[in-house]
Amino acid sequence: MTLTDVENPEHLESLLGEYHDVRRGWHPDYQSWRIFHALAFFIGGSTFIAGTACLFFPGYDTLSAVLYIIGSLGFLAVDVQEFFTFSGLVLRANIAMSMTGSALYVIGSAGFLPTVFTWWSAVGIWGFIGGSAVIGVSQAIKTYRIGCTNTSGRFCIRHLVTDPDASTAAGVEMGACIGAWCFFFGTGLFNRGPLDGPDSVLPVVLWTWVAGSCFFTAGALL
Repeated sequence: MTLTDVENPEHLESLLGEYHDVRRGWHPDYQSWRIFHALAFFIGGSTFIAGTACLFFPGYDTLSAVLYIIGSLGFLAVDVQEFFTFSGLVLRANIAMSMTGSALYVIGSAGFLPTVFTWWSAVGIWGFIGGSAVIGVSQAIKTYRIGCTNTSGRFCIRHLVTDPDASTAAGVEMGACIGAWCFFFGTGLFNRGPLDGPDSVLPVVLWTWVAGSCFFTAGALL
């Protein structure tokens, strides 16, 4: 989903499917829907960047985890909103995948709170690894579906490149897809370690997370 798409509900409908019957005021034609969607998306991306930046400074682990929790809730809010807006079994299943991934991000973020991480580090690590894998696959499927929005109904890379609407939408979905895989591989490297000493992989992990956060945010702003 894109902020541009939010401003063009007709384009949303052509790319993602017909609107699901919802109460008045929560339809993409309404300003309240657009504001909520845009704000939640922005909060998600920006707090991921801020949360990652905190990890470069000792003693800010708690603040980082809190920011990640807020960001994950922002992404989850977008997914829930879309799930109850659009219809179509395949489309809603695709959105449900993203929703599941965002929920795992919330759990994973909470798992990086110092008290939780000390108790059981697997909550944070595998919450992010699992969430990233689910979101990465879900976003790839969304990109594929956008590539099929042409007269032939089949996936066409040329359509993604030459059609402005499809290109923008695919760019957003791929931004989130790449961001998710950055967190997948970064968290996997974090789990493998070592995180201390001359062979520490922590700098690589943090910069991989920075890249992932930027891809998430870039996708939200297209």
